[in-house]
Amino acid sequence: MLRKDIKQVICSLVSELDFYFEERGFKRRKNGLIYVRKVGTTIQKIDMVFFSNPSYYQNVLAHIYPHMEILFPNVNSTAKIFASKLIPEKWLDEFTIRQPIQIYSNSEDFCLKDISNYECLKEEMLAFLKEYTMPLLEQLTCEKDYLTLYENKDKRIIWDDNQFLYVASAYFNDHRLKEAIQVIEERFGKPGLRKRYKQVFDFIENIECSDGHKGR
Repeated sequence: MLRKDIKQVICSLVSELDFYFEERGFKRRKNGLIYVRKVGTTIQKIDMVFFSNPSYYQNVLAHIYPHMEILFPNVNSTAKIFASKLIPEKWLDEFTIRQPIQIYSNSEDFCLKDISNYECLKEEMLAFLKEYTMPLLEQLTCEKDYLTLYENKDKRIIWDDNQFLYVASAYFNDHRLKEAIQVIEERFGKPGLRKRYKQVFDFIENIECSDGHKGR
């Protein structure tokens, strides 16, 4: 089955989830597969990514692999100042967090097998969204939420190198210089990494020098 035809089936399936998302302030374009809502300045998305005719499955038309995406605009704006050479420009413009919604769960993959009967798959996806995805999104509506999840070592987030840069950025925005520097030192302080992340350490050094002059 052609990808464009499979997409139409998935759009039909997804349309039956619209009621749930719309009740929570999300919108989806007609024939689109991305739900979007804005909470204050924060932009949240659920992207219904799918792989058509996946070679790693037999008798499966599509593997639906949804991703969640969060953008804290002020966090990314600050990160552009000291991490523009470390995080791809497109990512800096589009999201702070992007990861599969099922990444740390034990749920079965969402597989579309039958174009005429996907009721069970729809119910599986809805149950997962209710139990796992939406609660996480409700706890990520602002920068302070983001820092709270970091400080609690929340295991639902992939805390990779970029996330540590963004966390430091959120601390800078919150005027918590000590915590921002601590995040950078603990994650990137080893000699090899320090050289690679020179742009960040130069930024910190300039801030510390500025603060030192102000204190005189």
